[in-house]
Amino acid sequence: MDAPEPVIGKRHVVILTIEGLGCNLVGSYGGAIAPTKNWDSFASRAIVFDQYWADTLLPYDVLESMWSGTHFGSRQGNQVASPMQWEDGLLVTDSLSLVENMDRDAFGDVLFAETSDSTEGESGTTHIEQLIETALGAWANQLSDYPFLWIHSKGLSGKWDAPYEYRMVMCDEGDPDPPRETEPASLRIMPNTDPDEIFGWACAAGGQSIAYDDAWSIIENALGELGLAESSLLVLAGVAGFPMGEHGWVGTAGQSLYAETIHLPLIIRPGHQLDLGIRVPFMVQPHMIASTIRSWLGGNKAIGESASPMDLVTQTDAFAAEHWPPANQVACSLFQDQIHVAVPAWSCRWECNRDQTELPQEKAELFAMPDDRWQQNEISQRALEVLESMVQVRAGLLDNLRSGSLANSDALPKELINPQR
Repeated sequence: MDAPEPVIGKRHVVILTIEGLGCNLVGSYGGAIAPTKNWDSFASRAIVFDQYWADTLLPYDVLESMWSGTHFGSRQGNQVASPMQWEDGLLVTDSLSLVENMDRDAFGDVLFAETSDSTEGESGTTHIEQLIETALGAWANQLSDYPFLWIHSKGLSGKWDAPYEYRMVMCDEGDPDPPRETEPASLRIMPNTDPDEIFGWACAAGGQSIAYDDAWSIIENALGELGLAESSLLVLAGVAGFPMGEHGWVGTAGQSLYAETIHLPLIIRPGHQLDLGIRVPFMVQPHMIASTIRSWLGGNKAIGESASPMDLVTQTDAFAAEHWPPANQVACSLFQDQIHVAVPAWSCRWECNRDQTELPQEKAELFAMPDDRWQQNEISQRALEVLESMVQVRAGLLDNLRSGSLANSDALPKELINPQR
């Protein structure tokens, strides 16, 4: 890539967001499905946010939270004042639905990158590699106008085109071969579902993750070639996770607010490699990212109660949960008639009437965090006092969101902070 004329004194931002990229597909988050050497190396020199929770499930809604600085719940029937706009931003995506449905005033320019299938004997480039190369090429010619580049990939919602040998990486001798299908998995797990079928789809998703990890190196190499590594805030973020059978589904049809769909990777490198990466434990949600971007580029830092994760890293003296700002002690996610609230010591999911006028059929599921990070052991009937405290937190959060607020403003009771049982 030809280096442009240097943009003296300017900072830059490059974000890659990927649909389907949950913590179960990234090694630095404990994902054991596939090796992700480039992301793990990046994480070792950057800031890893351990508790990044999406505020809803549909990718467009999560992305809107990220660039507008507004929580999904605060936009439901409310007029949220002064959402962020990015006249200095270039968004490049392979998602036609995103291009068609987004508010075109949000970005200075939006480019649809049409990718093509590659076959054996041809270029062999995956869709995400084509997307990234298209985005970087367009951006390099417009650096003066657009210091902010956002690359968004359909990821696991699009065609699965990683080389088949990548799917085999997770297989040991004697394991069944993974499927060869290229369409996203959508499997309802029934009592007679063959476990080998679930394992095969996990291998296939892992193969895609390896391909995405390969493509990440294109971004880092390009920033070095362009001379922008030191001036660029570099961000990797998942957009809705991909269930692997944890709660009855494998794939895109599993739209429930559990950790596998809303607990996502968020890794940020602030313009230079850290000698040793930082792991940040407090709660972060998509609407907070906009403030980090604007702060890095030198503009207004926040909207309403939005907090910049980067600012919190530098301002928080201790990572003990009782010292976190109240807004970072809780994460709230909403989707249809589901509500999920995560706090340092617990997480809870409800199926209920969101306006809370009548809750005769409410179903609650309580999980002990951080030990039960995959939310496998439901203990609501064994911790009724904790469940009641979580209900009270939920009520306060929903009241705040209905009034257009972005976050909880009250400190949590100690039983929701201390993870000791």
